[in-house]
Amino acid sequence: MSKDHDDEPIFVRSNWGTSRYVYNPNHPIGVALIIGSLLFAAGGMYYLFSSSSWSEGELRAAVHTAVRDLESERHTFSSWTGGYDRLIRDALEESGEGPSTGGMVYVDDANDPYDEDADPSVDRFEVTAKDVDAAFCLSVSPPEPESALENITVSLSISVEEGRC
Repeated sequence: MSKDHDDEPIFVRSNWGTSRYVYNPNHPIGVALIIGSLLFAAGGMYYLFSSSSWSEGELRAAVHTAVRDLESERHTFSSWTGGYDRLIRDALEESGEGPSTGGMVYVDDANDPYDEDADPSVDRFEVTAKDVDAAFCLSVSPPEPESALENITVSLSISVEEGRC
């Protein structure tokens, strides 16, 4: 003897001590709503994860866009504006590449003060991102000005190499 699903309501009162209504798994539309809700939640979680993580291609595009933007204009430094690392990080964020929210990008000073063979005419910075294996080494010249009381304006020349510094 089959039960007629037209007699079953789509929503029923919860049996878990609350008086809220829940989807009825005994009705085909209730089952469809349960499955649809689960798929919607899974899709939303995937979207949030993918929109907050860098990909290798996005990081590469952001680095090259940031370098092009940094080389296209002169930059003024003073004792309170921050250094090249902050300038590079800001240019990466303003590049329009990468995740729309979250997504940590790191710009680390890669100069080794104990390397006697290091080129003194450049400062090196390593750009990485969370959840991405790719790294980019930026060689910036002229070297970052020492902190000064007056403003210093420079035009940057930056070379990019894939991989760690």
